[in-house]
Amino acid sequence: MEIDRIHFYVLDATQIQDFLIKKMGLRYLGCEIKEHTIEYLVGNAHLLFSISSPLTSASPVAKYLQFHPSGVSDISFRVRDLAAVGEKIDRLGIKILETSATDDRLPWLRIQGWGSIEHTIIQAPPKSINSPSDLDESITGIDHLVLNVAVGELAPATIWYQNLFDFQVKQTFDIQTQQSGLTSNALVSTCGKIRFNINQPSSINSQIQQFLDLNQGAGIQHIALQTKNILPTVHRMQQQQLPFLSIDPTYYNQLQIRARTAQNCILTPDEWQQLQQLQILADWSDSSPEALLLQIFTEPIFEAPTFFFEIIERRNRATGFGQGNFQALFEAIEARI
Repeated sequence: MEIDRIHFYVLDATQIQDFLIKKMGLRYLGCEIKEHTIEYLVGNAHLLFSISSPLTSASPVAKYLQFHPSGVSDISFRVRDLAAVGEKIDRLGIKILETSATDDRLPWLRIQGWGSIEHTIIQAPPKSINSPSDLDESITGIDHLVLNVAVGELAPATIWYQNLFDFQVKQTFDIQTQQSGLTSNALVSTCGKIRFNINQPSSINSQIQQFLDLNQGAGIQHIALQTKNILPTVHRMQQQQLPFLSIDPTYYNQLQIRARTAQNCILTPDEWQQLQQLQILADWSDSSPEALLLQIFTEPIFEAPTFFFEIIERRNRATGFGQGNFQALFEAIEARI
């Protein structure tokens, strides 16, 4: 099982595809007009984004935007056995919204996911997007996605994705700041290729609750994009004027104090300097300090402050999601509210 594509419904698809190309280094892959909707394809050899906006009020995108701000509308998966997935969907009583036409080359079906999210499930071999061999792809795939759900929905949403896709909970954590809090389950597919986190607020003033209020319900808060070398990747993005969240300088003071006890933490003095200059977060486990989790988060990219991207490097096979980093992230978000 793999992610096929992420489909965004937005007010202005032309503006968003331009943003992803100019500021994040993705590539234009095509455009199609379908009666009432314009759709762009943007990505690279490792990921595919579909970006749609309405041309008339009859567009399904226009109907979506009546209830929700711009954001992720569909997470599409490729599976080896669509028939088996279809049988499981039927057994679980999940409603199928649409199925492929008889003349479609590849069979697929679309179902309602949690909240406003839909899932298109496709019977298909791994896709291949032609990419010039000499092209430097800074972004090498999707590391994980994060779904925000309402209070009391964390357990049932987790069970829903476990039952349908056989996702397994690999990590749970609880983040508390001076202003708010959340609890989270980190799910992973059996093949290990998909990481899917689910958050719920643990206080009435939580930023997760603010997301839910603005989004009119559950939805995707952010997508983490993989990179093999975060320092030059973020440097290039900042040169292209991609706005990132600012981190309190005290974070780096505390980080260096912690690093002094980690004998195998392999950051050079120059990398420490770049880390702070670029506002990148770092985390590691005390048992494996050489396995570094390096992360940075953009400002929200749509008209409502609901969705943002994360850039992440897992150095030396780092696992997890950086609970210490999330603490700093949430404090940074709260500082701008």
